[in-house]
Amino acid sequence: MSDSTRGEPRPVGISILPDADLAAGVAMYEGVSYCDAVRRAGQGEVLRVLPGSIQVCRWAPVVLGLKAPAGAFECGLVPRLPFPTAGLLLASLDRFPGEPQVVVVRSGLEQIRQMVQAAGEGCLWDSSCREPNRSVVSQVRSRPPSWRHRLVGTTNHLLAVLARSERWRVLTYRLFRSHLVTEMYDALISRTVADMSMCRNSTVIPLLSGRVNVSFFCSGGISWGRNDPDHVTSGWPWSEYPGMSS
Repeated sequence: MSDSTRGEPRPVGISILPDADLAAGVAMYEGVSYCDAVRRAGQGEVLRVLPGSIQVCRWAPVVLGLKAPAGAFECGLVPRLPFPTAGLLLASLDRFPGEPQVVVVRSGLEQIRQMVQAAGEGCLWDSSCREPNRSVVSQVRSRPPSWRHRLVGTTNHLLAVLARSERWRVLTYRLFRSHLVTEMYDALISRTVADMSMCRNSTVIPLLSGRVNVSFFCSGGISWGRNDPDHVTSGWPWSEYPGMSS
């Protein structure tokens, strides 16, 4: 396994499928969240994430263009891929068929800094006016952490402890099937901690901007994706991925 308890996860390549049947021989992901799909891809599975794949998380299907936004909450989930998106193909780089559009790297901040130095700081998404729920590019540039950054770190360490409990995971699966619970939770966290770290921050923003984004993990990324709270997640357009692009 390549989760938070067993070392560094493998980078995961991601591409948008223009047609859901284009990779018909690839297994369809069915599970709790996009964070979990990335985790499984990093462990060696090749997966298609399609409409209906994500059965609990209410953020990712809208952000990934797999579901049409409805109501004020879902329409406020931006940026997002255009609807309808047929699906996404996920696999570790050693198993990815061809070249991915984006590579998700989950690692310590110092390794990400080294990768950015290799690619050049011009590769970074311009997030100077963004909230830390979307990006911590400023941390890559070695700016002092804000109180929000410290809050995210503390929260994620607590969630990582809770995520070890099967009862906690089952409870969150039940709670976040509810649109109402999701909306209330989003209103609570969106200004204080990271959110949509894997779907929006590490996949959609790099796809739409062509730039590298770096983010703390959201609560789903810790609880469902089982990521290390001392790590960050980053999304790399293939053209910017050090040593791998043509």
